[in-house]
Amino acid sequence: MLSSRFARRSALAGAAATLSIALSACSASFDAPTLQPYQAAEGTNADSGSVKVRNMLVLADADGKGELHTVIVNDGVEDDTLVKISQAPAGTQDGQAGSDQPGVVTFSELKAPLDLKAGTATLLPPDASAQTETETGEQPGDPITVTGGKPGQVVNVTITFGKAAPITTYIPVLPDDHYSPAPAAE
Repeated sequence: MLSSRFARRSALAGAAATLSIALSACSASFDAPTLQPYQAAEGTNADSGSVKVRNMLVLADADGKGELHTVIVNDGVEDDTLVKISQAPAGTQDGQAGSDQPGVVTFSELKAPLDLKAGTATLLPPDASAQTETETGEQPGDPITVTGGKPGQVVNVTITFGKAAPITTYIPVLPDDHYSPAPAAE
């Protein structure tokens, strides 16, 4: 009799151990938090195939006048172009948590589609200290100005490319002195 009781207890202990291992393994799946990408930057990251938008944000003053800042990486083997960035229409879904639109936010039009050469990264706004004329005599692109987005708001935007599918995502609006090396004068 003692041996059958011992066998049942051993079986129950084994089942409990197996169940605890199985339940703890659930958090070690492919969706485990430690396996998810972590975005340390304050801007937004979004992808459309081989075109990757990194750290997109707006730096603006209290009146809602600012500039778009981002890096667009083309990891593909084909060149692409940035055609347009605009506020997404009301009600556009992007699958991300976000807030209501802050009102009308406008982005300046590009003079021409911005080249996104394969295997390169394009900085917006262009680095003013590194701007020189291109081989064809053209000046590098101007900054994309933004009006209507005030610091603390989040804007739902649509980014349109020549070949890659459009991206709709939320981007934050931060104070224009946010990345200043010195505190703002009061």
